Amino acid sequence: MPLPDFTLPSPLAAIARRLPEAPAAFAFTTALNLAKRAGKLPGDWDFLEGRTVRIEVEDLGAGVTFTAAAGRFRPVSSAPEVRFAARAADYLKITLREEDPDTLFFQRRLKIEGDTELGLELKNHLDALELPAFLNRLRPL
Repeated sequence: MPLPDFTLPSPLAAIARRLPEAPAAFAFTTALNLAKRAGKLPGDWDFLEGRTVRIEVEDLGAGVTFTAAAGRFRPVSSAPEVRFAARAADYLKITLREEDPDTLFFQRRLKIEGDTELGLELKNHLDALELPAFLNRLRPL
């Protein structure tokens, strides 16, 4: 059964917009580093070295900005070279492989702004990842 379309509740977004980005960015980059160390991010990620990426959840009104330095992902507060923006439901559908990022891009539900070459390379790397089995538990019954 496909994941239903949803928008996060506005009270949650009101809270998220007031929170500092640093804790979320630290958690996000720590998760990326752990996944990389565990071999869950195969391939060459050197193309991100010194590059700045922002991922925003539109219906949450929040996001994280990060870079790669010395082979590790790190949160940063500088202007991003590429920005991804989508609603939480669309990111989840991409993660669960229910929607193709290209389809969402052409439907204007996934936005890639800035250095589109960097954005497409990152999108292609993410598309190639084998997802962990536990993600199937996120599907509705």
